[in-house]
Amino acid sequence: MKTRKAIFLDRDGTLILDKNYLSRVEDMEYFPDTMKALQLLQQLGFELFIVTNQSGVGRGYFALESVYVIHRQLQNDLRAQKLSPFKDFAVCPHSPDEGCECRKPSGKMITDFIEKYNLSAEHCWMIGDKLIDAEAGKNAGIKSAIVRHHESKDFPYFKTLLDFALSLKK
Repeated sequence: MKTRKAIFLDRDGTLILDKNYLSRVEDMEYFPDTMKALQLLQQLGFELFIVTNQSGVGRGYFALESVYVIHRQLQNDLRAQKLSPFKDFAVCPHSPDEGCECRKPSGKMITDFIEKYNLSAEHCWMIGDKLIDAEAGKNAGIKSAIVRHHESKDFPYFKTLLDFALSLKK
C-alpha cells in the first residue's frame, strides 16, 4: 500500500514573489512565511516538489539554464534553513501557444512524479496561487488548494502558504 505523501508547489507567486518572468537569482524574494510553512509541511511528513510553468523560456526571454540556477538557489536556501531540499523539480518551458502536454493545467508533471516516486495520490496536494495550479492537481487526481491571490469557489483558499500548512496540522 502506498502511503508516501507529497506537496506539489507552484514556484512564482506561491513560494516567492511573482516577478513576471523571473530569470535572475538576485531578483528572488521569498514570502515572509515560506520557510516556516515548508518546515511545517516537512514535519508533517510531506515530501516537497516544485511544479512550474516557465513560459519565459519558450518565449525566448531567458534560457532554461536560468531556471535551473534559481532552483539551485532554492535548494541552497532550504539547506541554509536546516530543511530538506525539494525532492524534485518539474518545469514546463513551453509558451502557452505551443500546445505541449506538460503545461499546467495539465496534471502530467504531477502524475509523472507520483509514478516515479511511488507516491500515494490520495495523500498528495497541489498548491499554487492561480486557478491553473489547482486545476493541474485536480487533473492529476489529487487534492488542490489556492494560496495568496486568487480565490475560487471550486478549491479551498488560504491567505498564505503557512495558513494551508497549519490547516493540515489539525
